[in-house]
Amino acid sequence: MKKKIIQGLKWFFRSYIWLGVVLLGLDIFTKQLMMHLPNDNGLIANWGFVHISFTLNEGAAFGIGTGNPVANRIIYLVVATLISAGLTTYLVLKRKDMKLYIRACLIMVITGAVGNMIDRIFYGPLQGEVGLFTGKVVDWIDFYWFWGYIFNIADCCIVIAAFMLIIYVIVGEVKDAIARRNAEVSNEKVLSKSEKERLEREQNNKEESK
Repeated sequence: MKKKIIQGLKWFFRSYIWLGVVLLGLDIFTKQLMMHLPNDNGLIANWGFVHISFTLNEGAAFGIGTGNPVANRIIYLVVATLISAGLTTYLVLKRKDMKLYIRACLIMVITGAVGNMIDRIFYGPLQGEVGLFTGKVVDWIDFYWFWGYIFNIADCCIVIAAFMLIIYVIVGEVKDAIARRNAEVSNEKVLSKSEKERLEREQNNKEESK
């Protein structure tokens, strides 16, 4: 029994499900907090380099979307559902062969998509709307001095995971290029040595024939 519990805990931590649970819980908590804190035209706190600014986003991440709020909600829900379902299926099927780094990145993308999906589905009544699927995404992190969009933890999960994957691909390509180059150099050295030995044998044969 104890062995099974230990194995289960190892699987749980290596699956990075715990990371998704923590980040999703933090995203939900902070959004709920922002909706209930008093604000001055959206500004909740000024921390110098970052503002805590409450805003409701009808678009997708970082304000991206069409001019139609209903279309934005439908598009986001469809896309987020497809991405989440696709990545979850991939995680399940490839869990044994997948590197932990990639697994963590995919969990973060799923968490980000689900985090904002929850806003769309459930937060409408809290935002003065009627019924489900009427909510807007709650954004509150505002680096006003260099970034024109306000975002949230779910957005951070997606963006950070994307950068991590890009870095992983770049590092992998560099390592492969170095490995190929080393292999080519190694082959050149072997060929050069073989060629030298062949030339020496030919020279020796010529001298013996004389």
